[in-house]
Amino acid sequence: MSALAAASLAALLTVSGCTASETPRPSATQSVPADPALTTVFPTDFTGEAAGAETVRIANAIVALLPATIVVHVDNTDKLVAATTSSGSYYGVLRIISLDPNNDPVAISKTMVQKLEASGWRIRQSSDSGTGVHLVTLSSNRKPNISWLLQLSGDPRVSGQSVIQLQLVSPDLPG
Repeated sequence: MSALAAASLAALLTVSGCTASETPRPSATQSVPADPALTTVFPTDFTGEAAGAETVRIANAIVALLPATIVVHVDNTDKLVAATTSSGSYYGVLRIISLDPNNDPVAISKTMVQKLEASGWRIRQSSDSGTGVHLVTLSSNRKPNISWLLQLSGDPRVSGQSVIQLQLVSPDLPG
């Protein structure tokens, strides 16, 4: 790992409130402080506009966990998705985050998950593919009808590219 990459990862860990270790979760002697900016707020009047504002706010707070010095580019897509016969309407956000290629997206995404968990998010599923991609699905609340769903992945498959993908969807909007 280059000195720049090591410094960037150390900065990420400092921002995230934990120290570097071989394991992706804090040990009994470490603690990861909660970040109030990562806590979802279900508005009293849950409209498309309110869902959009909260979903974008949370996505931006998650991206803000990354030190700006390691982020090369962020592709942003967000939209209100219309209801279908099998699912309700919801607000969705996609962020493709290109990092300086000297950074390990899997290690960084695992650190981001630690911060999300400390802030009340719950891991629903976690997997490592045979290609090196680490994918975690989290929810923001135990109650599905007021919970945001997040998929966060670190993708090191392409040499010279380091990518984290964030997909976030709001709870279904009232019919």
